Amino acid sequence: MLVKLCDAVSRCLYYALVAMGLILIVSVALLVAARYLPFVPRWLWPLEIANWAMIWMVFFGASLAVRENKHFNVDLFMGKTPPRSVQVFLKLVYYVFVGFVTLTFVFFGYGFVMKWALIQTSEVLMVNMAYLYVSVPVAGLLWLLFLIEDVYKEFFMPKPQAEEAR
Repeated sequence: MLVKLCDAVSRCLYYALVAMGLILIVSVALLVAARYLPFVPRWLWPLEIANWAMIWMVFFGASLAVRENKHFNVDLFMGKTPPRSVQVFLKLVYYVFVGFVTLTFVFFGYGFVMKWALIQTSEVLMVNMAYLYVSVPVAGLLWLLFLIEDVYKEFFMPKPQAEEAR
């Protein structure tokens, strides 16, 4: 059930990432066209839209990287397979560090949104900045979901099912 939920969330994140990428491309293309073509108006809103799309893309992409274990890591054993006890220890260290960052994003991001973002408005679009800053705690919650899924696959799911789910 958890794996299916994470698959659905991951699929939605992929579509949102593609949508944000298209929004970013169109808004930047509009800005470039406005600079070099005299008949294209020089609006300010595409710049702000591009910034917002880029920020949301970063957090959506980071969430997918946590799920797929595609973020930065260092191979301490230079391609050799370490003993199972060392693998478990390294996984636990990974869970502690990523869990700490995740909870930091959730708690401090939520606090920032509640204290500061709700009283700010973007200069050009006149939209509440909470719609932008909520990306931080949302990313933290997504990381937490995918971290729980990884713990479940690693330690609680039967091995044949775990290999299929990866």
